[in-house]
Amino acid sequence: MGRMPKVAVLAVVGALVLGALLSACAPGPYDHRNGADFGVPGAVVETVEGVEAYPACGNEPLTVDGTTWYPFTPSNLDEFPEVAALATRGGGLGGGTMRIVLPAVAEPGPGDDVGTLTVYEGGFAYWASDSGDIRTWLTDQEIEYTWVC
Repeated sequence: MGRMPKVAVLAVVGALVLGALLSACAPGPYDHRNGADFGVPGAVVETVEGVEAYPACGNEPLTVDGTTWYPFTPSNLDEFPEVAALATRGGGLGGGTMRIVLPAVAEPGPGDDVGTLTVYEGGFAYWASDSGDIRTWLTDQEIEYTWVC
């Protein structure tokens, strides 16, 4: 076997380095057990009441005014704003995210499938059901979920 020309070796090495860099930047499938860090929400931009959603599994995007929002669990939740007061009713979950994840998803109870969406600067939102039982952080960055509900 002959030796590979230096230009070909450099091209292969360059392609491998570029591929590694691009794959490191590309978001992979989201695993809710580990959470995700998409940054930190800025100031409140708007609040929209009467938003129909039922994110009981945590993998149900919702679209409001042309923006699709994807539920996620922040890995840096301690840096997020306190949102207990955003729920119209409920037991104060603080800045946490709660989802009902069951083997089979129950039908929504009264006030579980309609709520208030608070939109923040930086591509974040927080949805709280009118019942106060279902709440979740959302991002406008597309998420590929690793589970089916």
